[in-house]
Amino acid sequence: MPHKNPGRTGKAEGTRDAGRTREAILVAAEDCFARRGFEGTSLRGIGETAGVARSTPAYFFGSKETLYDAVLTRAIARAQAAMARAYATGDEESAEDAVESFVGAFLDFLDGDLNFLRLIQREALGDGSRVSEFFAHVVLEAVAAVAPAAEKAGISPQRLVLDLTALCWYPFAHEHTLLPALGIKSRDPTFLDEQKRHLGDLVRAMTRPPRTQRIE
Repeated sequence: MPHKNPGRTGKAEGTRDAGRTREAILVAAEDCFARRGFEGTSLRGIGETAGVARSTPAYFFGSKETLYDAVLTRAIARAQAAMARAYATGDEESAEDAVESFVGAFLDFLDGDLNFLRLIQREALGDGSRVSEFFAHVVLEAVAAVAPAAEKAGISPQRLVLDLTALCWYPFAHEHTLLPALGIKSRDPTFLDEQKRHLGDLVRAMTRPPRTQRIE
C-alpha cells in the first residue's frame, strides 16, 4: 500500500490556506477602504473584519499602503475585464451600436460593483495618483470605441467619452443625494434600462444626418 508524503501534502495545504487567508484579507480590506477611506482604515481593523489575527494583514502585505494598492489593482482589473467585453465587438457593428455597448457595459459594471465606485470617488477627492495610470489606459480604449460615432456627430471622441462617462457615473455617485430628491433609484433595473435607451437615443440623434431644406 503506497504511503502518502506528509511533507508535500502539508506544504500544499499550507499554500492553499495562505491563499485563502490572503483572499480574505483583500476582501475585508476592500470593504473597509471603500466604506471608511484610507485614513479611516487600520490594518488591525482589517484583520478583525477578515476574521484573522490582527497582525496577519501586516504579515502578508507589510504595510497599509501596499495592501491599499493591492485592493485598487483588484478593483481596476474588474473594471478592465468588464469593459473589455464591450470592446470585443465585430466589424459589422455600427458606430451607434458600439457606443451602446460601451454604455451598457459601464452602467452594468457600476451597478454591480459598489466598492469600485466608492474607491474611485475617494481617490478623486485626493490627487488620484494611484489610479491615474488606469484611466490613461481605459480612456484610449474608450476613445477608440466611440470614435466612429463622434466623427459622425462632428465632435471629438474625447468629448463624447467625457459626456457618456459623466451620464453613466453621476446617478450612482449621487444615489443618496440628488437621485432620491428626484424620486429615482439608480439601481432600479427599470431606471438602468431607461438610461441605456436614453443615452443610445442621444447618440443616435447626434449622429443623424441633418435634413436638407427643400428649395421652393
